Amino acid sequence: MNIITHLQKRIESILDHDHDVPSEEVLLAKKNFEALTDPRLLRGLSESLPSDSTDKAVILFSRLALYFDAGVFLEAEKNLWEPQAHFHHGYVQVLKSAQKKKISLPKTDLMSVLSTDAKPILQKMGLQILDPDQKTVCLFLRPGTDFAFLLFSSLPDLWLKEHVRLVTEAIHRGIHNE
Repeated sequence: MNIITHLQKRIESILDHDHDVPSEEVLLAKKNFEALTDPRLLRGLSESLPSDSTDKAVILFSRLALYFDAGVFLEAEKNLWEPQAHFHHGYVQVLKSAQKKKISLPKTDLMSVLSTDAKPILQKMGLQILDPDQKTVCLFLRPGTDFAFLLFSSLPDLWLKEHVRLVTEAIHRGIHNE
């Protein structure tokens, strides 16, 4: 079993997902979704994580679903990044093989955050559904050498900078078990 297949199976086993059409309850929750920004709640982001780095990354990603409008979990394969899972308005889903379009992203230092327009990134991956109104900014965060997060937020820049700083600190604590 190659490493990609192994990682995919681990992601699927960790994330609670449903391949069926979302229920009315899920659709209503997504419609009324509002990303959490309370700094006191961010403490829970990095608590009680497993020791395995892959499990830790997947759980951190699923927890980020509460703090951003949308996100994509990426795995590094050579110089390309392959999406493995995504969340939108709090609802996390594992991507099927047919939905995975590898993309190239800039090389960055660990835990640095790059910001860009969301539309071109989402188009490259074929995931425009994550920002149908084109109101978000895309943040590229690489907490590990072999995985990264694309996080999408509609927060105004003034609040987004502090929110990203606090989230990045919480992720760092979680990755390093601090």
